[in-house]
Amino acid sequence: MMSSFSVVLFFGLLIIIMGAALLWGSIRRYRSEVGIQKDKREKTESVGFVINAFHDVTKQLKEKEKELQQLKSLAEQRAENVETYNEDILQCVPSGVITFDRDGKITTFNRSAEEILDMPREQALGSSCRDIFESGDLCDLIRETFEQELPSTRNETAVKRKGEQIWLGFNAVLLRDRHGAALGVILSFSDLTEVKSLQEQIELRERLTALGEMSAGIAHELRNPMAVIAGYLKLLSKKADGTTNKIIQDVGDEIAGMNRIIDDLLTFARPAALNRTEVNVREMLEECLSTLQQTRDSDGRVTTEFHLEDSVIMLDEGLMRQAFANLLSNAFDAMPEGGTLSVEGQVGKDLKLTFRDNGLGIPRDTLKKIFLPFFTTKDKGVGLGLALVHKIILSHGGRIEAESEEGKGTVFSVVLPKG
Repeated sequence: MMSSFSVVLFFGLLIIIMGAALLWGSIRRYRSEVGIQKDKREKTESVGFVINAFHDVTKQLKEKEKELQQLKSLAEQRAENVETYNEDILQCVPSGVITFDRDGKITTFNRSAEEILDMPREQALGSSCRDIFESGDLCDLIRETFEQELPSTRNETAVKRKGEQIWLGFNAVLLRDRHGAALGVILSFSDLTEVKSLQEQIELRERLTALGEMSAGIAHELRNPMAVIAGYLKLLSKKADGTTNKIIQDVGDEIAGMNRIIDDLLTFARPAALNRTEVNVREMLEECLSTLQQTRDSDGRVTTEFHLEDSVIMLDEGLMRQAFANLLSNAFDAMPEGGTLSVEGQVGKDLKLTFRDNGLGIPRDTLKKIFLPFFTTKDKGVGLGLALVHKIILSHGGRIEAESEEGKGTVFSVVLPKG
């Protein structure tokens, strides 16, 4: 019995031991499986967190990139607005403005510069100073301003514009960046041609006034003795025989010539009291030309061209006819071998008349003196013709200018107000 019990007990214990072993193995395997899943779950959760964080950062970067793009667009728009604003201001400035870079090339050329220099902006950009201005003084000043980094004082100079001379008042300053480094030079200038012309007219008028007063005194002092001489000459002519009549006649002719000179002096000295009426300038000039052709050019050596529409303005007809006749007569005298005389007119705010001949021309040193009283290059004459012309035109509120080149002819430009 004990042996059977022992056997049963042995197998019972064995079964218990085996069951415990199986249970322990199952528990370990379960724990192992649970640990793996937890590790996998933790790893899965970590990867998900990283992915989510990456997506969040990417989203934030895209938002920041969008904001930066908007700020960039706004800054570009503001810069463009400032540039446009500055350009508009530059174009509205009445003075000419030109900027030169470090190499002396033009980078900016505003509208006033185009008008004053009569040059399109496209042609000027990229050019040098000497390509635009023939004045060495102006270009030297720009170079010195850049090298010395000092602004210039206001200066004046004469430059050529398509063959004609104009006067410019100008100054130059250094162009700097925001750090103070030199970038180039800014040149600003204005057209002083009209001002210079008016100054010359005023100075000439003052000289003419002084000479007129002197001429009046001289004429009055001469007229009385000449009248006495003429009276005695008439008495002598009544008692003269045939031998002396010729001498008396010659003396009488000289006295008559001197009286004409005295009359011219008095006319020049007398204040111009205008008797203005409506005058058709075209008809007046045609009549003056017709008279001169009949009296001075019977063989037709001078060809005339006339380009002027009807223009009625308020003038003293007698005085202005005298002025026009003088100008036309001088043109005929300038073409002793024949030539072409053209009269052109432009009607705008004022009436501009141009008298052009292709005659002998006037030397440069003589041209500045032609309106001075008693100045003449002719063998016969007192030199009051153009002085009277100048005075008559000035008294009408107009102006007269002359351009000439020796051997190529002369151009007189007359501007008369229409009012």
